[in-house]
Amino acid sequence: MELLMQGVTLMVIGMATVFAFLVLLIVAMSSSAVFFSKFAHLFPEEQKAAPKKAPAAVDPSAEIAVALAAIRAKRG
Repeated sequence: MELLMQGVTLMVIGMATVFAFLVLLIVAMSSSAVFFSKFAHLFPEEQKAAPKKAPAAVDPSAEIAVALAAIRAKRG
């Protein structure tokens, strides 16, 4: 019976430790959210470059010719 009580005690201590860590994590995340929303003007976002144009359409027969040439080169 004593061994069972030690197991229950260890389980309660472990669960309390995990619960305390999660509460601390929530407090830290909330405080950092408040900090960054208050001082957002000090952290400007990067400007993304405009997307590049897609290359001109390639003739499908040219792609097939390249694939066939690669197969012939591989086979010898």
